[in-house]
Order: sequence, then C-alpha cells, then structure tokens
Amino acid sequence: MISFDSDGTRFNYRVGAIIIEDGRVLLSRADWEDFWYVPGGRVEIRETGRDALSRELREELGCEANVGRLLWMAESFFEAEGTPFHEIGLYFLASLPEEADELRTAEFERIDEAGNNVIFRWIALDELGPETVLPSFLVEGLRDLPAVTEHIVHRGR
Repeated sequence: MISFDSDGTRFNYRVGAIIIEDGRVLLSRADWEDFWYVPGGRVEIRETGRDALSRELREELGCEANVGRLLWMAESFFEAEGTPFHEIGLYFLASLPEEADELRTAEFERIDEAGNNVIFRWIALDELGPETVLPSFLVEGLRDLPAVTEHIVHRGR
C-alpha cells in the first residue's frame, strides 16, 4: 500500500467509493473509531485508482461493485492522533450489484483482512454533518455530486 512517513508526516494514497441509493450513502468505520468514511482503502504500487477501488470493495463487501466516474481528486491535510497527514484521495461514484441485498440492510459488519471489525451503515444524506463523515468536504459534496471531476484542497477534518 502506498503509505509512508516523511519528515514527521504520514502520506497516504487512498481511494473511496461514493455509493448512494434511495437518498442514503454507504459509510464505514472500524468499531473503535468515532467517525465515518466512504468504503475504500489505500492503493498498491503499480495499481490504478480504479483497480484499487474494485479490489478494496471486493475485499470489504465481498462483491463485484461497479466503479464509475471519478468525482473528486482531493489533497487533504489533517492531523490524526497527533500525526500530521498528507493524503491524496480519489473518490469514484460506484454502485452495488442488484443481487447484493444483504449489503442493503441499514447496518452490517465485516471483518477486514487485518482482523478488525468494520461497521457499514447507510446514512441519509440529510443527516450528514462534519462530525459524521470525514473528510468533511463530503458532507456537502455528497448532497450535490459534481457533473465533472473536481479538484479539492481540504485542510482539517
């Protein structure tokens, strides 16, 4: 995975899936975290963002999701647990296969490849707030998806 420390800062290259159905977005979090984020993960060396997201969704959700167009390319600068982060994030529109009914329940859990319990929850778009989903630019962005790919520079949570 493309994640390393340099000069006291952690760099991540991450991809995320924007999955919206019936006015709700699918979010996830590890059971010890107090914030939500879109499903996805870090890109591996020599892997495209789109391929990385397909792999991550297969690992996390156990299905072949449809990865659509790129919505945002975000440069995010934030601090977590006392560590400054510089993250490049690609956020793609995605959809679940029709037959994946078990993934449409209000909340479900999965165990990730590291053995951590991950909670997935469908949250109504009008219930999102900056304390709900990170990075916080997604709060407004998810309610009004861009017609063309946008470049975002985001500072803070």
